[in-house]
Amino acid sequence: MTEPQPSRAAPRRLRRSRRAAALCLFAAFASLPLLAPPATAQSVPATRQSAAASAAGLAPSNGASDLVIVSPLAGAPAFGAIEVVVDPGSSAPRRVEFWFNGIKAGELTRPPWKLTIDTGEENIERRLRVVATAAGGQRREAEVVLPPIQVDDELDLPLQQLYITASRDGQPVADLARREFRVLDMGNRQEIVTFEHGDIPLTAALLIDSSLSMRGAPLRAALAGAHSFASGMAELDEAMLLLFSDRVMYHTAWTGDPDELLSGLEGAEARGGSAVNDHLFLALQLLEKRQGRRVVILLSDGVDVESLLAAAQVNEIAVRSQALIYWIRASAEPFDLLQRSAWRNVVEHSAEIRQLAAMVDASGGRRIDIARYEDAEGAFQQILTELREQYVVGFYPKRSRRDGAWHPIRVEVETKGVGLRTREGYYDDP
Repeated sequence: MTEPQPSRAAPRRLRRSRRAAALCLFAAFASLPLLAPPATAQSVPATRQSAAASAAGLAPSNGASDLVIVSPLAGAPAFGAIEVVVDPGSSAPRRVEFWFNGIKAGELTRPPWKLTIDTGEENIERRLRVVATAAGGQRREAEVVLPPIQVDDELDLPLQQLYITASRDGQPVADLARREFRVLDMGNRQEIVTFEHGDIPLTAALLIDSSLSMRGAPLRAALAGAHSFASGMAELDEAMLLLFSDRVMYHTAWTGDPDELLSGLEGAEARGGSAVNDHLFLALQLLEKRQGRRVVILLSDGVDVESLLAAAQVNEIAVRSQALIYWIRASAEPFDLLQRSAWRNVVEHSAEIRQLAAMVDASGGRRIDIARYEDAEGAFQQILTELREQYVVGFYPKRSRRDGAWHPIRVEVETKGVGLRTREGYYDDP
């Protein structure tokens, strides 16, 4: 039976309120109760205000110390994500704490003794300190100071970071050197100021469609896939899980514990219609407040019959967020949908789903089509493996005018036969 359509006047009045309604959705989300308590913190983000190291009782160790910070080298300016590599010397520590500008950034209890710290984009002095504690409680410390770049006229330029996936014949390429990369901003070559590869900490919003079509086995398979992803996260990674239909059904706290991520969801039920655009907007807004490499993983067939926001409006947020968007599409069918709703006709629905696919590609993420929900776990694992092998390249734009202009980006690499994927560009906003 054909669904009754509203009059022509009604949709126009409703569409004018879409953005306001989506903002109300974000505001309402803050009042929803968490299903799981916040995780016990194993580390503190380097940007969070806290007491200085001295207030935490970090007194200098007695005697000479053979604890050494191998990288970065003292006296060399650095920005963004920095890999700190420590040589503990002749005495094996029980744990090693990493501090950045008096703030604890993380702790390791086993080798390799290296940690990537997001030190921000500001041109400031950076003090990196490590504290190694032996089994008997003895502590040794080492510190390096990274000075700011000295300039006559300092410009407040935002660091542009690119998360780059390199592959050859469908397999990751993990041996590319910094000197092999070329970054072109509006056709102009840029100087690479930061370069990392491997386990850069990530923050992932796992966005699971729990509308009526997901009832039973499909939802269970989707949740198992999310649990599998969380189980493979590194020590400083974190994720949250959000189930949605035409509203937020359930959500959990940010955590690095895979069991806590699904805590309280045993009785989760699928119901209602699907509002993909509205909740993708919500996920991007929630990630905006988090540190590190930000990722959205959406599991849905992409058929959106309830959203107030159009995909083009969500894309305005996506291109400015620098978040990677991955879409596990629970369908192998073509995009030509015979779907209609109170908001859109058949042609508009097909255009919406294509816009969603384009948004995913433009972010530097990708779409994975699965024919069966049982394949969701494998798709989540593919994404996690890809994230583990990404390169992170940072540059300060040479021709930034803060005029809101679109800057297309192209990344090239010297090695033949290697395909690269990253975001398409950025807006040079004031």
